[in-house]
Amino acid sequence: MLEAQKLSGITWTMVTEERVTTGSAGYANIKHSYEMQPDQKMHVGSVTKTVLALGVLRLISQGQLTLDTDVQPLLPQLQFNNPWQNNAPVRVKHLLTHTAGLDNIRMWQFLSKTPTPNTPLLHAFPSDSSDLLKIRTEPGTQYSYSNMGYTLLGMVIEAVTNQRYEAYLDQHLLIPLGMLNSSFEFSAQHSDPRLAMGYHENQVAQAAVPVYTRPAGQFTTTAPDMARFIQFVMGDGVIDGEQFVHSDLMDKLFYFEGTEADKAGLKIGRGLAFANRDRYGVVGQCHPGTTFGFRANICLFPEQKKGYFYAINTDSEGADYEAFKTLFVELLNLDHNEIIPTSTSQIDLSALTGLYVLSPNNMAEFEFLDKVFGPVWVTASDNQITLHSLQSAPQVLHHIEGGLYRDSERTQPSHVFYSSTAGGKLFSNGLKTFKKIGVTDIALYWLSLLLGLCGFVYILVIALFRLTTKRTAGFRRLQWSLMNLLALAIPTALFLNQSFLAFGDITMASISLALVTMFLPVSLLHSLWRCYQQGWGVKGSKRDGLFLILAIQLCCVLAAWGHLPAIFWR
Repeated sequence: MLEAQKLSGITWTMVTEERVTTGSAGYANIKHSYEMQPDQKMHVGSVTKTVLALGVLRLISQGQLTLDTDVQPLLPQLQFNNPWQNNAPVRVKHLLTHTAGLDNIRMWQFLSKTPTPNTPLLHAFPSDSSDLLKIRTEPGTQYSYSNMGYTLLGMVIEAVTNQRYEAYLDQHLLIPLGMLNSSFEFSAQHSDPRLAMGYHENQVAQAAVPVYTRPAGQFTTTAPDMARFIQFVMGDGVIDGEQFVHSDLMDKLFYFEGTEADKAGLKIGRGLAFANRDRYGVVGQCHPGTTFGFRANICLFPEQKKGYFYAINTDSEGADYEAFKTLFVELLNLDHNEIIPTSTSQIDLSALTGLYVLSPNNMAEFEFLDKVFGPVWVTASDNQITLHSLQSAPQVLHHIEGGLYRDSERTQPSHVFYSSTAGGKLFSNGLKTFKKIGVTDIALYWLSLLLGLCGFVYILVIALFRLTTKRTAGFRRLQWSLMNLLALAIPTALFLNQSFLAFGDITMASISLALVTMFLPVSLLHSLWRCYQQGWGVKGSKRDGLFLILAIQLCCVLAAWGHLPAIFWR
């Protein structure tokens, strides 16, 4: 499988009541021909969150926190922008379950060469970014994955314990669990020869990289240590006969009711540390992880007392990682779930049809792009609903009961349609929520985009044509706009010649992109002014003015959404 997917190496563990099996294959370091070992140290990305969550639950079990603790008083140095603060403050449980309404992450928070392993977590939330901690949905009502939320949990641990979260968790969580070869501290290949080298496509090596949001994804571990973690989680939180984490909290690891989708009857969602995944005929409590050069996955099946973990030291966009999940489900010989039957009674589904957009989308700085290119069109026929999108193949949902529907490839209800308490029709798959909007809204954005692109293409083609054919008067009307468009080649070239890790830093590439895009509407307005000066009666002047206006209107839309000028370091 590694050879078929062009991946470097893998280390894994499978846990049952009878035995623990660990293994490895492939290479930990291709350059030096080091074979992967079963106890190889690996980075696991967001699988980190499942372990950190247990550290938070340990503090709650010791009485130093509660699930309902208001986070803001613990972190007074941060600027929360929560319109619901009086009635619905951000609580610890919201951070654990990704229901705080926070944005996921900003580009500069994970694509930057600035942070070091000891950069204070506070630097991930600079005081001059007033919208960074904007609460986008009422806390507790909707799930939206957030790396920022788990970074805040790291800060909460530090506020309560008065020490770095890494040191606290290593000493007070990992050692009691017997995970002696694991650490939340930053680990790099040059300082730890047991850490596998990470890779991208085509065996391009990728060394470890420190990030601002490290509590959300910085963790080094081994397959044997993760076997101990799985045993602890499935052992009701007991260590050496003593309750390390309260049993009622352990019960909530896999399912924590509270969102509007939960209340509408959907049981596929999120717990305090894991997400419910209905795949390959079984329901597991899982969490994937991705970081620079690594992919990982942990999945538990508590009712059958089985689980697996694997880490692969290649982060490839073209590889089929689902094949490994399918393999481990097969190797564990899991009992399959019975498929929930579909409803036989005919119902009117017309009220559910229409256009839906992510609400909220996963990253605020790309909200406009998600709104334009990520809508889902819902159609209905014969007690079935079909979800159409530009991002994936049509998805058929069968009606179960009420607002519950089941995907054709799932065993349990996978989606729910419901009415929000704030108004409006929504549907959710437990991990994403979509809100119904009018077709006119999206149609206007598409029209703006198409007309704007027509304007820019016209400027580029016609101005170059006039330049090459020496039509001086007509060229002068568009020359500054043309120069501005051609100037986009400068940041493009600079970005191609710098490390992708510096994408969110203030570099010559990012500065030039900001400047070029900042002057774009200025150059367009200048060209429009030249058209006016030469007179609308001059040949081609009125047509130039029309296409310039088309380009200007798109600039206005992009500026209103915060995309112009294009700045990624804030």
